[in-house]
Amino acid sequence: MNTQELHTMNDEELKMKAFGEGIPPCSDDTPSGEIQTITVYKDCDKIQSPFGTIETAPFLELLWRQTGADCDGEEEDMVFPDDKTYHIILKDTKN
Repeated sequence: MNTQELHTMNDEELKMKAFGEGIPPCSDDTPSGEIQTITVYKDCDKIQSPFGTIETAPFLELLWRQTGADCDGEEEDMVFPDDKTYHIILKDTKN
C-alpha cells in the first residue's frame, strides 16, 4: 500500500487497515485512568501494542489526522477504537 492510497482513505478505513487484528474490549488490566505508552518506530512495518500488532503506515496517517504529530520525538495522547487513551511516542528508527 502506498501513502497516496492512505491519503484518500477516510478515518474508518484507516482504522480497519491499522488495527486489522482488532482491539478487544477491555484490552488490558491497566487501572482506570492510567495511560499506557506505545512507541511507534516509523521505519518498522508493524507496531507492537498491548493488544496485538498495528500496521504502521495507516496508523501514522490516522495519528497525524487526529493529533498533527509526525516528527521524531513527538509525543501525543490518542484515543484508540477501544475508547482508551494511549500515549504515543514517535521515533524515526528503532536502532
